[in-house]
Amino acid sequence: MPHGTLPTVSENFVPGLRYRSRAHELWALVIESFGGWEQRVNAAAAAVGLSPVSAWTLVQLDPDSPSSQKELAARLRCTPSTVVDPTDRLEDAGLVIRQTNPADRRVNVLVVTPRGRQIRDELIDRLFEPPAAFQRLPAQDQARFRDVMLAAVRDVSGGRER
Repeated sequence: MPHGTLPTVSENFVPGLRYRSRAHELWALVIESFGGWEQRVNAAAAAVGLSPVSAWTLVQLDPDSPSSQKELAARLRCTPSTVVDPTDRLEDAGLVIRQTNPADRRVNVLVVTPRGRQIRDELIDRLFEPPAAFQRLPAQDQARFRDVMLAAVRDVSGGRER
């Protein structure tokens, strides 16, 4: 093995990838673990009759706290104009309504309808059901992995609580 490299773990993920450190390997494994995420999002969205973008937009809306499109865009880390199409589709489907913000009548907020809440709950159930590989881990390993990932997420998000 060449000096300073670690062996590959999964030749199917990125052929020939050599890890420069354990942190490099860990990051690659985290990325690889998301291999089924796109299929999961697509399947969950299709099951409720939404596009993947509209489904994720609905998931990001808090049914108990109406949000402006600007606030939603910040949550989705995109420009406000990017959320217009998915929110229009959610409104057309009867999953959200636009209302004037009572605190600032110049701003419309998105309010999740009762049907929208039901669809959102179904999406969340489908999207966040742990993969079988996670469920098979012993409870102690799950707790340790959770603690490590929580520390990593806090570090990446600048210490903000999630």
